[in-house]
Formats: sequence, structure tokens, C-alpha cells
Amino acid sequence: MTERSVGPSGVQRVHIDTDPGLDDLLALALAFASPELDVVGITTVAGNAPLDVVTDNTRRFVALSGLDVEIGRGAEGPISLHAAAASDFHGKDGRGGVQIPAIDGHSVGPARELLRRNLIHGLDRIVALGPLTNIALLARDEPELLRRTEVVWMGGSLGCGNVTAVAEFNAYADPAALSLLFHAGIPLRIVPLEVTETVALRPAELPRDPFGTTQMGKTLASLLRALMDAEHPNFGEPLAVLHDPCAVMACIDVGLFRYESKTLEVTIEESSQRGQLIELPSNETATVRYAVEARVADLKQMFLDRISAWAAEGP
Repeated sequence: MTERSVGPSGVQRVHIDTDPGLDDLLALALAFASPELDVVGITTVAGNAPLDVVTDNTRRFVALSGLDVEIGRGAEGPISLHAAAASDFHGKDGRGGVQIPAIDGHSVGPARELLRRNLIHGLDRIVALGPLTNIALLARDEPELLRRTEVVWMGGSLGCGNVTAVAEFNAYADPAALSLLFHAGIPLRIVPLEVTETVALRPAELPRDPFGTTQMGKTLASLLRALMDAEHPNFGEPLAVLHDPCAVMACIDVGLFRYESKTLEVTIEESSQRGQLIELPSNETATVRYAVEARVADLKQMFLDRISAWAAEGP
């Protein structure tokens, strides 16, 4: 498969589908901070926390940023199987107790309507940071809308999982949605858990005020510290693993990762293998580009540089 082109200006029109989530909020900040990306809409999906919580987090964060980006409220649960949540990691508020002020004036509409409208007007990519429910439901009903737009998704694992021994959370949360995309002919690029886990920031890599002293800078620093605290039990040290920001950086510069074309399936039954990715023998119809290696130092530097510069200018 060849790399998909973007508009003549070099700026990509992207739509972000997300379930904030500590690292999701950091990924939103990175997308807002990147001149290569024009974020034309954000839709929410239940995942890291219930839908009301992740939608409220998105609304608060967009309002704090001062940007005018439409938000759509999406799926409350998976296509099938029981709902999963990660409140033990992200907290009941989805942001590890980090305070983000509630700012009036940012309305929220239906996710399907917003995503559909953005696709009709033209998107270069959909950046998916959570379960794929919203995208899969639209692909099921109107697949022609999505077949010319690449979906870049942080999720899945061909190695060890983070919610079970074999499954990454976003794949586990709605495996039926992922399976539907595998079979719908939708261009799909995956930045999986075994790669994103290598892109981690340690406290020693950060200055005292990593993102400055603006309200946004302090909020982002608090989110980063909360992410380090949440990962501490998993890795035995405080690490900010940049899972979802990796999907954003994969859109900014495709060369930051090395990919292989793969044919994949996912276990959708309610069992100990739920959400497990399975690699099938390669064939000419493979539509999945799967990241297998990352330029770790470059990714971490890009994240820090862009967030720092953007936060310094923000509210």
C-alpha cells in the first residue's frame, strides 16, 4: 500500500474520535499545536470513562484551548458484549483528578451527524484514539463515505495486552467495531500498544515547568504528572506513556514509524481472548498498515517541543 496524499496546502483536514482519558487530552493538545493538522471536528465515544464523562472532558478542554471546534456526542457502549471502562487508571473523572474549568458556551451535537458532514466535505484522515464504535457504525451503514479516508487508530496488540494478557483496551472495549472495519475495505493504519509503550517520558526528561505557567501549560503539566502516576504500578516507575499522542504524530509525519502491511482479525467473543488481534497469512487485499517500530527520541522531542510552544501562547 502507498502513502495517502493530502491537500495541496500540505495541511490535513482531520477529525478526531476520542474518549478522554489522560493521554487523549494530551493528544488533543498536540493536534491543536500542530500546523500540519486542521482539526475540523471531535467526536466522543465511551471508553476510558462513561460517555457523559468523556464528552464533558472534551468540552472543557476545547473551551480552555479557546478554539472553535465542533464536538459530537457518540456511542454510549460497544456494538456488542459488555461495556468496559478504565476508571481504575484514568479516575472516575477520566482525568486523574486534574482540574479543568467548566466554561460555558460550547455546545455538543450528535456524533454521527458531525462525522458524516465532515466526511462529505472532505477529510484526509480520521484520528481514532478510543474504541472504534462511532466509525464502525457509520462504516456499516454508509461504507462509501469512509473508503477514501484513512483511519489512523491507536489500539490493538500482537503482543501482550494492557487490559488482559492478550488484549489492548481499545480493541477489548469494542472488538466487533474493529472487526467490522477490518472487513469494510476502510484504509486503516494501526499504531499498536507494543509500539506506543516504547514512547515514554520520565520525570528526569522534563524541566521544572515543562509547559510554562499559563493556565493551559499548568493543566497539561498536571495531566502529564497524573499519567506518570497512573503508569507507575504498571512499570515500577513513573512514566508518561504517549499512547494516543503517537497516533497524532503518525499523521504529522508518517516516517516517525515503520509499518508493515498485515491481514488481521480480532476475537469478538466474550472470553479470555476478547479483543486479541490475530495475524493471518498475508494477501494482496491487506488493508491494514501496522506500525512495528518507532523513532522514539524524535517522537518524544516533537511532543515536548510542540506542546511547550503552544501552551506558552495559550490561555
